[in-house]
Amino acid sequence: MARLTGYLSRRGGLHPKEATGLRKATSLLFDQQSRAEACRWMNAQGYRTTHGNEWAPEVLVRVLSNPRMAGLDDEGEPIEGFGETVLTPDEYRRLLALFAEQAEQQPPAREAFDYLLTEGLSECGLCEWNMVGTRVSSGGDPTYRCPPPRAGQASCGRVRINADRLEDSVGEEVLAELLRPGTQERLVHLLADLRAEAEQLRAHAEGAEQRFAELRKMRDVLVPSAYEAAEKATRQDMRDARSRLRYLEQLVDVPIADVWDLAAWWKSAPRKWQRALVGVLIVKVRVLASGRGRHRDPSARLRIDWR
Repeated sequence: MARLTGYLSRRGGLHPKEATGLRKATSLLFDQQSRAEACRWMNAQGYRTTHGNEWAPEVLVRVLSNPRMAGLDDEGEPIEGFGETVLTPDEYRRLLALFAEQAEQQPPAREAFDYLLTEGLSECGLCEWNMVGTRVSSGGDPTYRCPPPRAGQASCGRVRINADRLEDSVGEEVLAELLRPGTQERLVHLLADLRAEAEQLRAHAEGAEQRFAELRKMRDVLVPSAYEAAEKATRQDMRDARSRLRYLEQLVDVPIADVWDLAAWWKSAPRKWQRALVGVLIVKVRVLASGRGRHRDPSARLRIDWR
C-alpha cells in the first residue's frame, strides 16, 4: 500500500516538503480558495502525489480527509508515538466541516446520458474523427462533438450538435427505413453477414498465440527493426480484431427475430437494443458543420451511410 502523502511511511515520520505543500493548500482552502485553485498552486510549485502525479481536486480532498493527517486513527483517537503531523486535530476537524458544507452546496449530480450514436457510429464531417458524447458544462444539455486536437489525435474539434437534435433526426430516418417493404428480410441477411464476420474474427483471435509463436521463430532470421515492426503490426492487428469483435457481439443478438412490427418495437425498445439496431442498419452517421445558421433543420447536417 502506498504511503500517505506528507509522511515517510504509514507509521508516521513527517516528510517536510510534502507536509509544507499540504499545509499551504489547507490555508488556501480556509481562505475560501477553491480546491482547483489549491491544486493549481501545488502543481505550479512542483508538488506531486506519492505516485508522482499532479494534484487533482478529488485527490487533494481524499488525502486531507485521512485522519492520519492529524495523527488520528480511524476512530478519531490520537495514535500513540505517531510524531509530528501535517495538520493539528483542530485544523483537520475544520477541514472536514468545510468539505461537508461544500458537499451540501453542490447541486445533485445529473443522471448520466445514454448516448445512441457513440462507439464509432457517428463521425465529424470535416475530419472524419469519431464523435464523442459530452456536456459543455455540468448543467448543459448532452451534445455530440468532435474532440479537440491533441498530440497523436488529428481531430479538428470544430463540429458539435445537441444530442436530441442528432438522435431525433437519425431516429426518424431509422423509422422510415423500418417501414419500407422488405426491411425485415434485409435485416435477417445483414445479421447473418455480421454473425459470419464475428465468427471469422473469433477464429482469428483464437489463433493469436500460434501466430506469435511463428513470429518468434523468425526472430533470428529478421533484422531487429523488421522483427519489432512485424511484432508491433501483429499486436495492433489483434487489438483491432478484438475491438471489432466486441462491437459486433453487441449487434448480432438484437432480439428482432420474432418481431413483425419493427416501427413499434423501435419506439419501445431499450436504448441498448436501439443502439444495436442502428449498428446493424447504419455504417456511419456523418455530422456536417453547422454552416453558420444555414442548417436550421438538423437532418440537413447529416449524411447517413446505410449498410
